[in-house]
Amino acid sequence: MSSQTEREKRQRPTRVEEEEAGEVRVTDRRRFTTGAPAPDETPAEEGGEPTGATGATGATGATGATEAKLAEAESKLAEAERQVRDYADRFRHAQAQLRAENDELRARLQRNFEQKLEVARGDLVAGLLEVLDNLKRAVAAAGEKRLADPGALAEGVRATAELFEARMRSLGLATVPAEGELFDPQVHEAVETVAVPPEQDQRVVAELQPGYKIGERLLRPARVRVGRSGD
Repeated sequence: MSSQTEREKRQRPTRVEEEEAGEVRVTDRRRFTTGAPAPDETPAEEGGEPTGATGATGATGATGATEAKLAEAESKLAEAERQVRDYADRFRHAQAQLRAENDELRARLQRNFEQKLEVARGDLVAGLLEVLDNLKRAVAAAGEKRLADPGALAEGVRATAELFEARMRSLGLATVPAEGELFDPQVHEAVETVAVPPEQDQRVVAELQPGYKIGERLLRPARVRVGRSGD
């Protein structure tokens, strides 16, 4: 047995012989743990890039994307502020223009009203000129020392009064019904009361001064005497 071992040893080439032959055997005595990478080694990602390099690239890309979004948001904010200022300027301009147009319209309406009022006043005065002429003629006739016909003067004054009343009625003037009507404090002013039969109680028995109105507007109440029954 020992002789066989010695024979095998003799058959194995020595290290010097192996070196001379150009073949050097290296025995790796490092220990490996299955499934865990070496401390200094980083597992490669699929595609050949180490994990550490990919993480650095991803962080740089995320920072760039955030800055881009921030710049875009600031740009949108600046644009929104510009639009708000533009709308505010337009609103102030429109408001000033509307105020100017309203002032101009108000002034134009005031001028039209004054013109119409002047025309109406002129028409009113023109309709009363004839009455004024008749009154002046009556005054002139009454001042004469020798009046041929006093009755003619009275007739002229009566005709003038009728003409004046006709002109006033053409303008919408109407008399307030009084005598024989039930007393109405809205249009009648009681000056005195008199005793009357029961059937005339609270009725106007006499008109002392006529009342007038235009449309529904009371210009002057009628001054009347009202009957009151003793029962």
